[in-house]
Amino acid sequence: MYNPQRLHLLSYLTGLITTIKQNIVVIVIFIFNINNFNFTDVKSYIWPAFLTAIFLFSFIYNALEVYSTRYWIEGHHFVVTKGVFNKIRKELDIQRIQAFDSSQDIVNRIFGGVIMEIKTPSDGITLQIVSKQQFNLIEQAVRSEQTSKDYKEETTHVPIDEEQQVSHDLEPDKPEHIFNLSLKELIFMALSSGSIGIALFTLAPLLGSFQEIIPWDEVFHQFDWIAEAAYVVVAGMIILSLLLAYIIGVIIEFVRYYGYTLSEKDEQLHIQYGLLNVKTINVATRRIQAVVEKQSFIRRFIGYTSIYFIITSDVEKTDSSTTASGDIMILPFIKRKKAYQIVEQLVPSIQFETVEPGLPIGGIRRHAQIGIGLFLIAGAICTYFWSWWYMVLAVVASLLVLVHSIMTVHYSGYKTDASTLTVKKTQLTRTRYYYAKRDRLIGFEKSQNWFTKRVGLADFSFSAAKGQGQIDIGLRFINNDAAEQLKQWYVKEDNYE
Repeated sequence: MYNPQRLHLLSYLTGLITTIKQNIVVIVIFIFNINNFNFTDVKSYIWPAFLTAIFLFSFIYNALEVYSTRYWIEGHHFVVTKGVFNKIRKELDIQRIQAFDSSQDIVNRIFGGVIMEIKTPSDGITLQIVSKQQFNLIEQAVRSEQTSKDYKEETTHVPIDEEQQVSHDLEPDKPEHIFNLSLKELIFMALSSGSIGIALFTLAPLLGSFQEIIPWDEVFHQFDWIAEAAYVVVAGMIILSLLLAYIIGVIIEFVRYYGYTLSEKDEQLHIQYGLLNVKTINVATRRIQAVVEKQSFIRRFIGYTSIYFIITSDVEKTDSSTTASGDIMILPFIKRKKAYQIVEQLVPSIQFETVEPGLPIGGIRRHAQIGIGLFLIAGAICTYFWSWWYMVLAVVASLLVLVHSIMTVHYSGYKTDASTLTVKKTQLTRTRYYYAKRDRLIGFEKSQNWFTKRVGLADFSFSAAKGQGQIDIGLRFINNDAAEQLKQWYVKEDNYE
């Protein structure tokens, strides 16, 4: 890895696919006009020849870009050069790498290719596609460089025999196994996830594509004998659709997180999961911005939870990217007590303390009043024009908003110690716990309007870097004096020492 390396040969196929995507409009126009093509007229070949030339130029350009791309490790930097007409050189400081991950679908697994993505706080590099062996060497080199206390002497060139020796020297000890998602836990995880939403999001484009193919008239013709029971048919179709969506969503979730394993060595986390598309993520625990616990209502009821680490990067999100958003799932489905035993071991610098729940009682009305008002107004209008059932639905929705508000006020809370902020935010269907070191917070905001200022309430929000943007950690309608104390805690001089 200390000499310039080329991309995998499979990258040329990726370049062809990219060319097809770039010229999809041209290809569609050509296909639709093929029936009217006059093969005896020479002039008719001018337009297809022009389109073919554009396609070939795009393909050749992408192929040359793949051919010209080189990457290697130079000193303590990861270097990438690419470009056909203008050479671009990008260098990433290995010590600043927060995460690097790989994606390997079925085709890549057959041919030994890996899509690799490296992220730093201000930049990132995506390589499509490198060999699996080269990815392993990069992973070993990055781990070795980040865990060393002193930089090695910079070297711009190493002979081939020395490179082979270096690769042997970089062979790491076996990482410490921390967590493995068992088959039983994976099934429970899939069953308790938002499977319906996942399935609908995945299948909606496919259903739209096949709506002209499926003979809906013939399908529904079989139900003419119960045409008078339209409500029964509609209700049955809705229930059946939701059931199918749930089953498909469970299967998608099961396949996505199959074989989830977490290991750690020298403050480097190694995550791998996936059945059809194998994902590999490497994260430096020293560089996380915050820790978030996400717990749905169902998982809270059965005592399970999930843990995420927050990182920052300016790299754009891609289809193969798993960490560009800044959320990295560390523990996807685990007993809460066991989860904190593991997290305390991984991030000893953060104090994971219990939050004393309870916010000012005046926040109940303020959380609920706008939502209840809108539902009741909409219900009254719909009742006037159509049916009184709409008012029943509006009342039920208003009660849910009220319950949500009560839960938020009674079970949310926050706590600070000398260096750590802890915020618990409870809602009707989920609970979130946020943990962040004070020196990782990048901003504080306290807001009040005329009404909240009059009764001594305020909203507060801390900001921490996440992905290309930031994550806001805060609560609404706390005592104004408490918000001022949080401000003073944040701006203490020793925060910047």
